[in-house]
Amino acid sequence: MTSFYAPNHLKHIAGLEERFGPVSDEVAVALRSLVRVICQYEDPIDAIPFLERCLAIEEALHGPEVTLSDLNTWIGKAGGVDFEYVEPLQLRRLAVKTVIFGETSREVAAECEALARRYASNGPYSKARSFLERSIAIKQKLCGAVSVEVATAVDLLAETSARLEKWKDAGTDLQRSLELKEKVFGQRSEEVARALLSSAIVYANASKLQRSGTRARHIHEAVTAFERGLTLLEERFAPDSLEVQKALEAMIRAYVDCREFWKAEPLLKRLLAICEQAYGDDAAALLWVLAELAKGYADESAEKAEPMLERSFAVLRTFLDAKKPIYRSGIAGLSGNREVLYGAGILEQLVQAQETFRSNLRKRWGTSG
Repeated sequence: MTSFYAPNHLKHIAGLEERFGPVSDEVAVALRSLVRVICQYEDPIDAIPFLERCLAIEEALHGPEVTLSDLNTWIGKAGGVDFEYVEPLQLRRLAVKTVIFGETSREVAAECEALARRYASNGPYSKARSFLERSIAIKQKLCGAVSVEVATAVDLLAETSARLEKWKDAGTDLQRSLELKEKVFGQRSEEVARALLSSAIVYANASKLQRSGTRARHIHEAVTAFERGLTLLEERFAPDSLEVQKALEAMIRAYVDCREFWKAEPLLKRLLAICEQAYGDDAAALLWVLAELAKGYADESAEKAEPMLERSFAVLRTFLDAKKPIYRSGIAGLSGNREVLYGAGILEQLVQAQETFRSNLRKRWGTSG
């Protein structure tokens, strides 16, 4: 795509080159003006050749430091641009910041983290990890090896590896984070509790598609980490607190996702009891918990499937028959609408669980009707 504004600007720039020379402040200013017009009204990608030319002139005349403002302006306008176009300019900005502020600076650490986030979204993972480790090394020198800043940076490293399902790295990173937080905040702190809960979810997810022995080990690690983390949360908050409820929900989702229903079942029953106490026996907040129990019992051919299905549908009918229902998709009581219960929602999940229950019943009795 060719810029609509470029031809007239280039004519003006050619005149400036004849008068002041191709490497001059006047030409750089005119190129900068063209870049800003294109970024404002057209695709920022079309401005790249003119930006690079402007940067080359500025650097030749005044050194790399003066290019930072123009790099910031273009990168700030390039939010929706594919990373392949942004990457070289953002790497250049990192190099400039290193010259201006020094390798061991907060500015360079922040730029490394920004690049790492882009690589985590666009690949490759190895580059994301490399830049995060560089940021951590800088923060260790600035703030000390045992500091809040380093612990936060290690958390970002763990979050990145977990999001990209690099489970081995994620486990190592979370252990590193846990050890730091024990030293920074204390072994029985809320921060340590949350680090343990994050580790438990990673261990559970790491069990997917693993051989039986490795899977069992990961699940054991998940159970151990979760129990430790939950105990710490219960010490700091009430056993039925929102913090404990959120921890139960997060671990339930992890267990269910890796097909470990019997590990999720006691947590579901505990969460159900908390929700019943808080919202009542037929509240919408119970629906997803009841649905998970019903589906799990049905999948496992457990005798509890039928009564749990009956209760789930009874609550659902009460909920849908209400003139002005309040929809809750989670324990926090988030509001929603009827569409939440259809499509891939709770209603479909309950119907699927009912079909599984009936299918297992037919197999048990040797009928096909």
